Amino acid sequence: TCPTGIATQREDLRAKFTGTPAHVERFALALAEDFRRELAAIGARSVGDVVGEARRWLAPARGRSTHELRALITGATWSAAADRRSSPAEAGREVGHVPASALEARLVGALGGQWGFEASGLRLTTADRSFGAALSGAIERGEMRGPARIDVRGSAGQSFGAFATSGVELRLVGQANDYVGKGLSGGRLVIRPEPELPAIAAGASVAGNTCLYGATAGRLHLVGRAGMRFAVRNSGAEAVVEGIGPHGCEYMTGGVVVVLGPVGGNFGAGMTGGRAYLYDPAGRHAAALHGPSVRAVRLSEAVASREDGGSLAREFRDLIEDHREAGSELAARLLAESGLEDQVWLVEPLQPVAAGSRPADDANAKVAREPVAAATG
Repeated sequence: TCPTGIATQREDLRAKFTGTPAHVERFALALAEDFRRELAAIGARSVGDVVGEARRWLAPARGRSTHELRALITGATWSAAADRRSSPAEAGREVGHVPASALEARLVGALGGQWGFEASGLRLTTADRSFGAALSGAIERGEMRGPARIDVRGSAGQSFGAFATSGVELRLVGQANDYVGKGLSGGRLVIRPEPELPAIAAGASVAGNTCLYGATAGRLHLVGRAGMRFAVRNSGAEAVVEGIGPHGCEYMTGGVVVVLGPVGGNFGAGMTGGRAYLYDPAGRHAAALHGPSVRAVRLSEAVASREDGGSLAREFRDLIEDHREAGSELAARLLAESGLEDQVWLVEPLQPVAAGSRPADDANAKVAREPVAAATG
């Protein structure tokens, strides 16, 4: 739909552009010529001659300066060799790579060759990205052996617990950025807020967006809320969280997610496997479900009408009990309530109706036509 048609070769869109390619070429050449004139006016022969030389070439116009501009125009001199100046476009290409987390790199180096270990008292900052990935890689390569439990505090950078493998347990007191548990592969992650915070944990955000993206196994406990796109493309991990934003469980193909708080819109869009349990005593979550993809029934109804109802109820309670052990006061309160299954939705993907079947013959036919009504019934 590009209205100018410059960025496409489709003739119908190019027709919307009243100019011609020659006009665009002439405009670009005019800009280049004007820039060359400006360079020549100060005695420079190339762009490389002026990059980083604001202190040398720029100055306020005499007689017209009413504000002090020295802080803007007197930058540091660019100390670069002649070959570097001759090719400014290559700037930064020679910068070497650094570990995603210097703290984790030191930790892995110190623990190399050990068999089973625990560490605590460590503090993370947002500069510590993908904390847990290097540790998991070392275990998978046989450079060390699990189990490994790491207790940390602070604000973790992106991808805390990414690709954490079986036997790795990371516990964070604080907050984490986006992509917590990305590609989680069997590890266990727990994040809870600092106990000294005045806010109630169930209403605090402890993780960012897109947690558990592409996770295949393992467990995540968030004693607090997370952002949007929680458990997108999850195919086997389990999670308990106390509130999420929109697009939860999008494209999920496996695993189990328990949400003990508010749920954003478009929940379960494209979901084809796995299941979710939504604590919702007021019945408000039905409007957030993506009707063409998922259906919802009260967990108590599933227990009474399905052969696997008993195992579903045990699965839900086991996850909540584990969440209580992770430090959740909300989970402890819910487990003390009677009739908890009556206040929980079981959300599962719709099963496709077989070709040629009559609606009366298929238990999901009515749900497929009226998913929201089925959820609220």
